[in-house]
Amino acid sequence: MAEAMTIRLTALGALSGAGLIALGREAFTSAASGRFLSATIPAGSRVAADIFGFFGAGGVKAVTVSATTHNPRDVLRVYVGATARTELRLGGGPQTVVLGPGEELAFVTEAATVIQLVVNELAEAEQAARVEDSPSASVRVRLTSGVGFTSAGVMGVALSWSAAERRLEASNAGAGSLPLDAVDPRDSRFAGYWWRVRVSGCDGTAYAGPANRATGDAALEALAPGQWSRLWRVSHDDLLAVQSPGTRTGCPTVIAEHELLAVDSSAIAITATTDSTTGSSLVAQPGGVIPWAAWTNLSVNAAGATRSEEGWELWTHAITGNPNAAGNKGFHGSGAGNKAMLGTDFVDGMPLGDLSSLSIRYAVRTAGNDHILGRPYVNLLIDVNGDGSLYKIGVLDAATNPLLNLLGDVADAGPTDHEYTRSWVGGGKLKIVAELAGVTPAVDEGPGWLNKVFLIPDVLAQYPDAKLVRAFPADNGLPADLTMPPLWLVIGDSNYTRYSRVILREVRVNG
Repeated sequence: MAEAMTIRLTALGALSGAGLIALGREAFTSAASGRFLSATIPAGSRVAADIFGFFGAGGVKAVTVSATTHNPRDVLRVYVGATARTELRLGGGPQTVVLGPGEELAFVTEAATVIQLVVNELAEAEQAARVEDSPSASVRVRLTSGVGFTSAGVMGVALSWSAAERRLEASNAGAGSLPLDAVDPRDSRFAGYWWRVRVSGCDGTAYAGPANRATGDAALEALAPGQWSRLWRVSHDDLLAVQSPGTRTGCPTVIAEHELLAVDSSAIAITATTDSTTGSSLVAQPGGVIPWAAWTNLSVNAAGATRSEEGWELWTHAITGNPNAAGNKGFHGSGAGNKAMLGTDFVDGMPLGDLSSLSIRYAVRTAGNDHILGRPYVNLLIDVNGDGSLYKIGVLDAATNPLLNLLGDVADAGPTDHEYTRSWVGGGKLKIVAELAGVTPAVDEGPGWLNKVFLIPDVLAQYPDAKLVRAFPADNGLPADLTMPPLWLVIGDSNYTRYSRVILREVRVNG
């Protein structure tokens, strides 16, 4: 494979997917000995097979595409003539497609974005071995209604993308069921999703379930107030049905939060259960199991997280890090240690009071070097006031002092297998980095936040709108300039210089 060329394209507005981008070789600014090129798109939305004249039109190229958008309706297509043969989301990280002679890349976006192409010409053997990839992603939709939701018919809703919240939104919704194709208008809708929904703010019980668009038939299930439903499989032209009463006293609207997980069946843990009344075997989705595809590597310095056949592997190296060096994924602060972090948006927006349980099944692969920080612990990003004005990090960890230990291990196998289930045994207890004004610790073992434990009910008494969110908390122990998800697992810390390796088997929240 030849040395790659990187091309950065800046789109100042929406891209329609039609017309070649009106740029030639001479229009690009060059850097890195001509291997990095950049330009602003003047018109058009497509790239021809010769990639602006920098490559031969008859060759086969691997093109890795990334973009600054998170809108799930922004897509990349590969066209053969007038037909799209491949379609990928632009958001979600780098994705690779193969571009052959006569084919074109087409970009469809709803707003301005920056697109980066890393192009390699492929030899014959490389072409034969190449597989196009598309990382899985989740889509969030937030609907509000002043009168509650009804499931009969098809909702005629105009969804808008909120770049700040990274979700699709619509207000004054409620009449009819949400069509899946309003959320994901791609041509390739047949892969389907796992769908769940959370309804809050209504006066009574809400119901939800998938509905058949042709007949309107739906088997709606009751939802616990403010809690996520189980996962349902939906695809193609299904409807996402929600039925609810009107607003509860003191609530301005009823809110339905939909989440679609674009993963295949193998990524979701499915277990068989038996109906006690009929004895028939059913397939049920265990509530709270976080899909592997919903996790992202956020590690700092000489640490990382890698997906394997066993699960996710978190690891650190026994070296001192090189903080904040260019391209080094350093700390926001001055830490020189190594911190492996694996984060998820699975609980994004969850009220802090709704978090009731958490468990982690894992295996230790460095049992001879079994340090307290070499086993997984948990960080939560809390929007304390519910409006983005104050962020705090909640910590669920183990400690040498039993009064401060919030995680407990149960061995899942024999003494030499090093397989465990680690649970949040403190119930509603957590530690808070730099503590929290106005809240008295339930356990206070001395100076420093690591020696204090708070009760969630005490936090909510002072800060009733506290919730879990994605944000940039500007914490010295977190990655520089990186937005963090609401929950992440950790081994190591900003001073940790040991070798550690942990395999995550399963992570479960509220179930």
